Amino acid sequence: MEVVISIAAGKRGKKNPWMEGNYGPVSEEVVEADLPVEGVLPRALDGAYVRNGPNPPHQPIGGHHWFDGDGMLHAVRIKDGKAAYSNAYVQTSRFKQEKKAGRPLIFRLGVMEGIPGLLFYLLQELKEKLGIVNTKDGTGSANTSVIFHDKQLLALVESDLPYVVRVNNDAHIETLERQTYGGHLQSPFTAHPKIDPATGELHGIGYSFHRPWMHYYVIGKGGNVKLDMDISLPDPVMMHDFAITEDYAVFMDFPLTIKDKDMVKGKPLLTFNKDRASRFGVLPKHSDDASKIRWFELPAMYAFHVANAWQEGNAIRLFACVYEKGINFESVSAPGDEEEACVTEIRLDLNSSQATSRRVADVHCEFPTIPDSLVGRKTRYTYVAMDERVDGVVNPRGLAKIDLAASSAQEVIAAKIGFGPGRIGGEAVFVPSSPDPSALKGEDDGYLATYVYDEAKNSSEFVVYDARSFSAEPVARVKLPQRVPFGFHGKHINAAQFQAQFPFDIHFLPDI
Repeated sequence: MEVVISIAAGKRGKKNPWMEGNYGPVSEEVVEADLPVEGVLPRALDGAYVRNGPNPPHQPIGGHHWFDGDGMLHAVRIKDGKAAYSNAYVQTSRFKQEKKAGRPLIFRLGVMEGIPGLLFYLLQELKEKLGIVNTKDGTGSANTSVIFHDKQLLALVESDLPYVVRVNNDAHIETLERQTYGGHLQSPFTAHPKIDPATGELHGIGYSFHRPWMHYYVIGKGGNVKLDMDISLPDPVMMHDFAITEDYAVFMDFPLTIKDKDMVKGKPLLTFNKDRASRFGVLPKHSDDASKIRWFELPAMYAFHVANAWQEGNAIRLFACVYEKGINFESVSAPGDEEEACVTEIRLDLNSSQATSRRVADVHCEFPTIPDSLVGRKTRYTYVAMDERVDGVVNPRGLAKIDLAASSAQEVIAAKIGFGPGRIGGEAVFVPSSPDPSALKGEDDGYLATYVYDEAKNSSEFVVYDARSFSAEPVARVKLPQRVPFGFHGKHINAAQFQAQFPFDIHFLPDI
């Protein structure tokens, strides 16, 4: 029935940009050591760099969206200047069910448009009732990001709970379990939780298609769920990210609304509503009273990703990559020929209850990163992937170092790095040059790590830049045994965190 619906909708067999070029999946899971290294891998990178992204294992039945693919982790294990690589699917409940069936079973965002999308949705409910699909352990793809908390590396997607994964000494990746925190957390879990550097607590949000639309949670050491409370919103929205400061959590209620009834009118499931205000909710951290949220309003806009936020005087300063004219969800870019996202400051005045916004830098960008130690604290620099539209397609062609403390517009873009002709990268993760903050020469004393794809060679490299000098010449380049498809977010786990993954001595495991 799904195939017939797809054919009738004109989606079956249609070329899809998210399945072509380096957006297309790789078919092999490999483990390879002793990779060729050009330059010197700094000792600070000992541990592992892990990046998540979508990699569909089956041909889509109908429409397909970039966000639909199953989560595949790509890891570079680094030790004593040597490097090993592996990639592996996150063994989610969805992945295992569909692997057994040999085809997609669970509906995707790419099919959720118009009457055909509504029929797919109804067929999904029928499959659940008939026992064809088991939803007891979630249906998420774990394809968006990774975070290290409480001695566990977690693979995340915002429609499900995390999966605990582990990178072994030889770089091999394994999935350990779906993390339910002892059954105390059953709501969707953000792909962008924040770890408070002072307390070590993990703060997060979740949104759903059902009332009350979202929730806020705090998880302490030992996986103790200290808070999990419902928050009501006017509409269900895609709330991809949020922020914390020393004292507050800040929620971003942008008008990318989820309306299944619109599919009857031939519209997509997610639609940007330019006539609805953007709202910013400020709640004291750990508060279990949703009525204490203070809401601030600004005109319609959208942001997938927050760089950081902090308190300054009587105000909260939040920096994000903002699409001022909204977002075309189908293409994951600005609508039409509108400008792409730019780093923008949202200032929330806690005395006057007024909100203002200003564009910080005229560089089109996404995937902002900062040092983990500065989450919720005043930050000078954020590092972004610079986007460039080529033949209608937007891809990151370089990196920019944005000075959030600059006194003039000319000084905001502190430095730029181009990946080179025909080379496309992505998010660059900041790695401090030392785990000891007192040993650092400044906030930017560290390295930026990312994957870069070479279109001409159809191959990928792990590339490391010096964040302080921002030299275009990489500190090190590692040639990878296969290409790495474009993905989303990564994390570097240092040597101590790497060791903490194991509740036993790892000396007997294969080493790189």
